[in-house]
Amino acid sequence: MYSGIHLSLLADLALGSILIFLWVVRRSDRHALYWGAGQIMLGVAVSLWSFKIQGLWETALIAIAGTAGLLGYVAGTLHFCAHPIHWRQQLMTWGLYALFLIGIALILPNLSYRLELLALSGVLGWCAWKLSRRKHVYLVVSLFFALRAFLNLILASEFLTHVSLDLTFAINFILKTGSILGLIHAVLHENSERFLATLNGLGHGFVIRDADGIIRFASQKLIQYTGKTSAEVFFGKHISAVTHSRSVEQSAEWFRQVTAPGTRLPCIDEALHKREDGVEIPVEIISVPYEDRGQTLVLSQIIDIQARKAQEAALQRSAMLDEETGLFNRSTLRQLLGGLLEDSATSGRHTALLLIDIDHFRRINETLGHSVGDQLLRLVATRLQGLQGVHDILARFGGDEFVLVVPDLDPASAAEEADHLARLLLLTLATPFPLEPFRITLKASIGIAFGPSHGLDAESLLSAADTALHSAKDAGRNRYCVFEAQMSAQSRDALLIDEALQQAIARKEFRLVYQPIVEARSRRLCKVEALLRWTNPTLGFVPPDRFIPIAEESGQIVDIGTWVLQEAARQAHAWAGQVGAPSCISVNVSAAQLTDPDFMATMEDALARSGAAASMLEVEMTERVLIEEADTVIRVLEALHARGLGSSLDDFGTGYSSLSYLTRFHLRTLKIDRAFVNGIEHDARNLALVRAIIAMGHSLGMQIVAEGVETEEQASILADLGCEYLQGYLISRPVPPGELPGLTTATET
Repeated sequence: MYSGIHLSLLADLALGSILIFLWVVRRSDRHALYWGAGQIMLGVAVSLWSFKIQGLWETALIAIAGTAGLLGYVAGTLHFCAHPIHWRQQLMTWGLYALFLIGIALILPNLSYRLELLALSGVLGWCAWKLSRRKHVYLVVSLFFALRAFLNLILASEFLTHVSLDLTFAINFILKTGSILGLIHAVLHENSERFLATLNGLGHGFVIRDADGIIRFASQKLIQYTGKTSAEVFFGKHISAVTHSRSVEQSAEWFRQVTAPGTRLPCIDEALHKREDGVEIPVEIISVPYEDRGQTLVLSQIIDIQARKAQEAALQRSAMLDEETGLFNRSTLRQLLGGLLEDSATSGRHTALLLIDIDHFRRINETLGHSVGDQLLRLVATRLQGLQGVHDILARFGGDEFVLVVPDLDPASAAEEADHLARLLLLTLATPFPLEPFRITLKASIGIAFGPSHGLDAESLLSAADTALHSAKDAGRNRYCVFEAQMSAQSRDALLIDEALQQAIARKEFRLVYQPIVEARSRRLCKVEALLRWTNPTLGFVPPDRFIPIAEESGQIVDIGTWVLQEAARQAHAWAGQVGAPSCISVNVSAAQLTDPDFMATMEDALARSGAAASMLEVEMTERVLIEEADTVIRVLEALHARGLGSSLDDFGTGYSSLSYLTRFHLRTLKIDRAFVNGIEHDARNLALVRAIIAMGHSLGMQIVAEGVETEEQASILADLGCEYLQGYLISRPVPPGELPGLTTATET
């Protein structure tokens, strides 16, 4: 059976160990270290005293241990109260005190023990007073310190010297145990308060829910979102009270998905959040599960994404519409036309497509300037809208080309109606356009095709209309022409290109040219974009926009892409170490390449053959590749990034993919399409869109490249907006490798 002194010593050891452990867990709580060491030293002093040894050395050890214990409590309390600790002064003071005790002990041992008890009582009382003035959660610890001070004061007094020591030490054990419990309570309360203060202090709302969907915690920011007066109104309610877009069953299913083994964390979702005034705002919910006392809870960060959604909507509108005219753009036209042709195939009705090209429009740009040309295009769009039916689709196809789609036509009268509309279009455009001080008369050529007769999909029908348009131009312009079967020149041309492509690599007809990409402010060359060029002995120079679609359709793009990767890697290695040479080459890849199971092996082989480092190459793709091959592209990008290669999204804003795709793909670089850069210096809408794209890209950790930079004013504006890199004719046209601006060493060819 333990005696009172043994219990007291056990409490000393437990209290001291717990305090030191707290310091080990959180090193900033140095007061716990001082208190713990002090408590252990006091226990050592009492332990030595219990042996009742009266020798000089034993007396000195008791005095030193006891003094060290007092110093630990004083230093710990000073640190806890954020007071400076003057160690030299403290050590000198308490050292003199220890020498004084040793001297007294040699003459009057009992007096020295009582002096030590009085000193301990004073120090504990002082600590209790200091703690009581700091934090209310430490009041329990302060109370037990005060009781221990009072007990030691009683022990030091004369009239109670005959009280049983076992009883006294047993009481001391109880008080020290109370100190332990009070300390544990204070630390747990502090950690809880710190956790809650952190959640309440962050810029977004937080909510904690259990498996039953019951809210356990709601932060102050969430209260602001909802317009409630306090967080208590949420406690105990179901989570569907916050996210009204989910039912109770949907909320339960979502919880199971978040907490399921193997789930990729954090889980990111979107929902609607209903405010007190009934207004619903979109929020993003970022959730992670955690265990609390054996129960699975989910902590969700709720972010107001109204601004992001507005930006996304603006970008989506810009992706759907032509910025110059406000009409649908090419991508939207293809999408809408595809739907109409599907309807035509099932309903038996016809769809007429009129492809309108303004004749010799380039002369207007060259003689009157692009600003006059842009103004004229807007006037043309306005006149065409005057002829547009309720269900018709009008789009700017690109440059000076427009498309008018007339759906739901009777097959028997479709040709007549299209003929009438084409004549009306030519007459409308022939009426002079007043552009002070000019009056400009336009002529146009029109190609007409009917679906499903001339094409079952958008591309086929557009191709047929384009073939008819070229026939109208060949016939003298300012006229229209309906597609006919004999208009197969384009088809024959495509067949010739397809056949010639099959031998192009073996005959070494391909070459790469490189367009520099420079830092926006320093104009230092940092990387280049590799562009493919093809010259055939029979066909001559074939532009990429003619042979690339054919190569993609025939599947030859994979072999061509392999050659491009190998050549780019070889050139990257040749440039390595040369003064002024780019550090990275950006290579365009198609959807067919990225979905090829051997793509990574092809990339590894190109790097191995050339000796180039992976960081010297960057893979560049379009939005269409992302949206059509999302899952495959994610896996390939992860493999590329793990290998050390970069990634870039080309022509951002011209597609129709959601911004949510960018958060999934973790691309490194975002390239702003030249359509947004063009006119940025005098077009407020383009400027606003570019600013939004740059801000959005930076928020996702991406670097920004602006394409199509042609003027110093554009470059200056882009640099001020935070765009890191520039590409365009202002810097350089695409050039052979040995002609890069700033390259000072002969280049391998």
